[in-house]
Amino acid sequence: MKKGLIGAAVTALSIVMPDSALADKSEVDCMIVIGNQRTSEWAIMDFNKDWRTPEAKIWSFNPKLDPIMQQPCVNDPEKRKCDDLWLAPSDVKVVLDKTHLLCVDSLGGVLLVRIKDKKIIWHVYPRSNPHSAELLPDGNVVTASSEGHYLKLYNIKKFDPAKPGATPFFRVLAPDAHGVVWDKKRQCLWSSGLFGITKWKYISDAKNPRLEFVATYGITLKTTIFRDAYIKLNCHDLFPTHDGKLFLTYNLGISLFDPETCKFTNYSKLKAIKSIDSFNGKIMMQKPQERWWAESLYFPHDPESSKRCFLPNAKIYKARFFQDNKFSY
Repeated sequence: MKKGLIGAAVTALSIVMPDSALADKSEVDCMIVIGNQRTSEWAIMDFNKDWRTPEAKIWSFNPKLDPIMQQPCVNDPEKRKCDDLWLAPSDVKVVLDKTHLLCVDSLGGVLLVRIKDKKIIWHVYPRSNPHSAELLPDGNVVTASSEGHYLKLYNIKKFDPAKPGATPFFRVLAPDAHGVVWDKKRQCLWSSGLFGITKWKYISDAKNPRLEFVATYGITLKTTIFRDAYIKLNCHDLFPTHDGKLFLTYNLGISLFDPETCKFTNYSKLKAIKSIDSFNGKIMMQKPQERWWAESLYFPHDPESSKRCFLPNAKIYKARFFQDNKFSY
């Protein structure tokens, strides 16, 4: 991948730093970004304050309120307005030196929003229950749709704000696709799905960006004389750790995946965890209380934080610490 591509992408997107209050705070205190399906918004919350109090919410963003979302979505079968496709926030990632959020909605949309002024830089519509997205070094984005069983790679340079849903993409089969993470060190993409983790080579071509399958790594149930039998993991969250590994949550528990050896290590027996992240040794999870959502976050080694990070009547799907992701960017 050519050097300088990320710099060119940043310039093209007119990136600016967030306001000083938010930037200064992130260096001192711990903040958390959540997607709340009750209110159709993403919010940045103060970890150190009681989430029952209004001052705990530092910033919030609801794409339904943006005028540009009043346009019909070109690739929606019912040609609904874009704002109808932003009712169920799922994943969120802090990107571009903590100046932007990469937001995913289960109803079909993925967007990049600038934190400072809540400007939507681009919005695409992969449909079929998107669960995750990842920003690539050249400014393109890859999405994972679980019900569609595919990854879509969007050529963002061809995004046309007048035709939402019409951005050109490359699609590849990925059964039960749930997570995508860019690996800066190895210059590859990792995705999670039905049987485990798949490695992809990214071809950064200006006219035809694409993904090439490399290998899939699963957890072996047993070995036969014919082939390995892999457990159907029905993976959910895939996210980097502080020490260069990947958390993988699935129906039977949580594992750590080492990208160097491509081996799994058991981490926890907690089942069906929807998101997991770490900050200065503190582990944060979204442990569902009703199917896929929860009113609070779960800190397995810190019950006081679990009590404090409780948002009454919320439907939190995924949560991330507001921090740089050095594994990917």
